[in-house]
Amino acid sequence: MDTLMNSIEIDKITYLINQHIELFNSFNNIYLFGSLLSAEKNPNDIDILLIYSEFSNNIIDDLNIIYSSFANLSGFQIDLTVLSVEEEKDTNFLKRLNSKYLKLK
Repeated sequence: MDTLMNSIEIDKITYLINQHIELFNSFNNIYLFGSLLSAEKNPNDIDILLIYSEFSNNIIDDLNIIYSSFANLSGFQIDLTVLSVEEEKDTNFLKRLNSKYLKLK
């Protein structure tokens, strides 16, 4: 997949997330990362990082809805990584991505 195709897919996923932003109310931040953002790779899934501040049962319900909705809408497999604010800090997840992510919320 070339850069233009990746850009089109990124725009499509960004649009879908913005259109369904209410599904992400349990999360402080949303990031796209992975092969979708790489011009050298053909993405076969969509990697999304979701960060929350306080765990609740709503998060599990929201994740199930997000997963099923976006897998159907995007045509790609969805890979959700879910971390608390503290877990992200402890693991330096974003830092390890070397700025190869796109913050959507």
